[in-house]
Amino acid sequence: MRLYYVDESGNTGLNLDSPDQPVHWVVALEFTPPAVKAIQAEMLGLASRIFGARARNPEFEFHGADIFQGRGDCSRLSVTERVGLYAELLSLVGKHGCSLFVQGIDKAGLRARSVASGEPPLHPHRLAFMYLLERIDESLERAQPEGSAEPLYGLIVADEQKEMDREIVQRFADWRDSGTRFGHRERELRYLLDTIHYVPSHDSWLIQLVDCVAYVRSRYGRVLREKGADEELYSASERAMVGLWREYCANKVESDECWP
Repeated sequence: MRLYYVDESGNTGLNLDSPDQPVHWVVALEFTPPAVKAIQAEMLGLASRIFGARARNPEFEFHGADIFQGRGDCSRLSVTERVGLYAELLSLVGKHGCSLFVQGIDKAGLRARSVASGEPPLHPHRLAFMYLLERIDESLERAQPEGSAEPLYGLIVADEQKEMDREIVQRFADWRDSGTRFGHRERELRYLLDTIHYVPSHDSWLIQLVDCVAYVRSRYGRVLREKGADEELYSASERAMVGLWREYCANKVESDECWP
């Protein structure tokens, strides 16, 4: 069994003209059940070491944006401490052999296609989630054991997304039973079980971890779009975010695509 924890970054709904959030990102981390148990314990230990008793408050959670910007529980931490905290969190991805799936939707490209077709645009989250699930199912297909062994299946756990939760659940059933039915890599989801299991982020350490990964991927993409590959042009914070992605996440990527 593989567990896939999913979160997003850059969601502006059907506003496809946001200059600050031009890409809607959906990110998944793949875990084995033993990795889930180990990461839960390590994240609680890390939170307790840095935030003390606050870490056991039911409302406490790690947020990538709060760590990066020094907000909320991270407001008392120095920049160096926040970068160190981010590094400790992201190091869990490699330590426990996790794989990373990234799907972006370029909003301007989506809008242009909508205008050209004369059809209203689909919600970026619906498209990103569908393409992400296709890539995950392809990965599971490649990982199937040979011979008569039991098939390897996956289960999707996602952060609550009240705007689209019900539609994604309903669409998932269609994609699983009848295939995704459009796009150049449409497929029946053969190896993903049951439904999308939505949980509040403050109830899941793993959702919080993928939130941190998704935020770093979003910031990394923004730096490359705006500044290119010349690190001489980067601010200190941009250099830190690019470094975090490259050191802890880039070599764990199974799929990283942006459509169209």
